[in-house]
Amino acid sequence: MKLEPLKYPVYFLTKDVDRWQHLFNADFSTIDLDTELRKVASGNDIWGVQTYLQLKSRGLNVHLVPRPIRGQICIAPYHFLYIKDFAFHSYMVGSQLDSARPEICEQRTVLSPACLHTQDDYFIPQWPQTNLIPRDQSRGTRLEILDFKGDVQYNLAKPFQSPEFLASLEKLGIQFVHSSTDPVQRLIDFADYSRSDAVIAVRNITNTDLKLKPPTKLINAWHGGCPAILGPEPSFQALRQSELDYFEVHSPEDAIAALQKLKEMPNLYQAVVENGFMRAQEYTADRISAKWYDLLQGPITWGYERWLRQSLVEKTVGRPLKFVKRTLAHREAIRDYLHQRDFGERLFAE
Repeated sequence: MKLEPLKYPVYFLTKDVDRWQHLFNADFSTIDLDTELRKVASGNDIWGVQTYLQLKSRGLNVHLVPRPIRGQICIAPYHFLYIKDFAFHSYMVGSQLDSARPEICEQRTVLSPACLHTQDDYFIPQWPQTNLIPRDQSRGTRLEILDFKGDVQYNLAKPFQSPEFLASLEKLGIQFVHSSTDPVQRLIDFADYSRSDAVIAVRNITNTDLKLKPPTKLINAWHGGCPAILGPEPSFQALRQSELDYFEVHSPEDAIAALQKLKEMPNLYQAVVENGFMRAQEYTADRISAKWYDLLQGPITWGYERWLRQSLVEKTVGRPLKFVKRTLAHREAIRDYLHQRDFGERLFAE
């Protein structure tokens, strides 16, 4: 899908220069998109490099740079939005990851509708898992493998790691599997749904942190052709349109009941899979590229033009003063986030 050029160029930031320097000022016709996308590993990669690659491949006048460009629209993933860049002479847009709220910016993208707090916040879904391998359709409606895409020790709520839960799965004839602890293999496991009959995601994090998480695990399950057993997260709930979208669980008993229902009702299993494939079409790379285009050509362009029209006093005095105020708010947001992440209430006890 090709898109019309943007009114203004847009510069995406990455501070990971050693890994991505070959993309700076590169002749894009020589770039192998699939090869580069396979290198994407972190949230910073996803919201900086991957977004640049996806939009550039569709003909947009976007660029990848290691530092903010003065006077231009610059988009930085949260962890590359540096106070020390003093980027108040650039029109900064921050991409909030599952992190503190970015304050040293004019506008921001957020991972979840639960993070929309002001008129300058915009929800853009995360890109689907790169090189995702869907479930092998020859497995039919069998339910023999429950897959957890993540690090069990740190990311799965403790009740779903218990011997009792695993024993209940065994009684149903279901094997519990999870991603490798090896970082390289883990990326491969994240993308491979070929032998997954259902996926589970019930996080071991605070309630505040839950609000920051994207609905990626649900969207990937739709693309992967797998029923999803999910915890009560705001981002999942915001996307839910019917009971076929996923099974929300509040306890291991809820999960076992959902799995038993799927196992005993093949027609339900097939209906969930087919519904997932339909919902996945709302979250393809083309659809997300179109959302980015609408945001860049719409609200971000309008905000940038207002910023350009500021008076000389606003530009030379107001911007630095506002940056100081925003820096204080940015640091306060970090302190609050870290406290809530480490000491906030949890749905599931440790």
